[in-house]
Amino acid sequence: MIVISDPGEFNLSGSAVSIGMFDGVHRGHRRVLRNLRDRGSVLQIPTVLVTFDPHPLATLRPDSCPPLLSTLNGRMDLLASTGCVDYCVVLKFDRRRSTESADDFVRGTLVDSLGLRSLIVGENFACGSGRQGNIAYLRNLGDRLGFDVRPVPLRSTTHIENGVHCSSSETRRLIQQGDIAGANAMLDRPHELSGTVYGPNESTCRVIDLLVPRDMCSPPLGDYAGTVRKHNVAAPWIGAILQVREQHPSVGARTLRLLVEKDTESAPGDAMTVRFHDRAKSATSRFAFANTASM
Repeated sequence: MIVISDPGEFNLSGSAVSIGMFDGVHRGHRRVLRNLRDRGSVLQIPTVLVTFDPHPLATLRPDSCPPLLSTLNGRMDLLASTGCVDYCVVLKFDRRRSTESADDFVRGTLVDSLGLRSLIVGENFACGSGRQGNIAYLRNLGDRLGFDVRPVPLRSTTHIENGVHCSSSETRRLIQQGDIAGANAMLDRPHELSGTVYGPNESTCRVIDLLVPRDMCSPPLGDYAGTVRKHNVAAPWIGAILQVREQHPSVGARTLRLLVEKDTESAPGDAMTVRFHDRAKSATSRFAFANTASM
């Protein structure tokens, strides 16, 4: 997957396109992406995903912007891992972009730069200022500009009691309620957070303190069963109890204490990634980790 930040310097004669934040790249997102790949194969044209950074609400209504399920780099890695996207266009979402009409966005970015021939999006998709560009509007526009629109129905997952639509919003809600198993069912993988080591100073230890950016989606205070490893290091994941703590008063970041099951090399400033698998099952398991950490 090739990542592009300026579609103006990019010109395709034809493409199948999907658009959205794709935060977390959950089951529903991957269903859309499979449809995107299938459509590209049928038309024998490349597939393009258009996404945004920062989250649109960070510009439109900062106080309402949700915590993120994945960083931008993490989102790129997850998208690339699907094998469904040939090009990913990351558009800066600023005030100018927020006032752009659906017509201007579709004509200027999707048609003129990307050669849009087929648009594959979720059935609740809308783009442009005021969300004017819904499915019906885009279909009318496509009739004039030469592309079709193929909405993908929202997916329900049977992993959640009573079944709910698979969405980033629902995944965030589950994480923030501490329902890690439910959120992981939505993601079809463990929820991950990356942070920076801020203690202790020992080079090898079993207790590691981590700072996680406050704009990332974290579970509530408590103990969770998980795994940990240094970021971008090809090493095995190591079992750990992940203790979610209060916001760090001086930097405004969430703090995590990692009780790691074996000696782990780390130093302040190192980047580490943790995976949440479930709540810690019992006090016994937490005490076991704590005892090994103190040895």
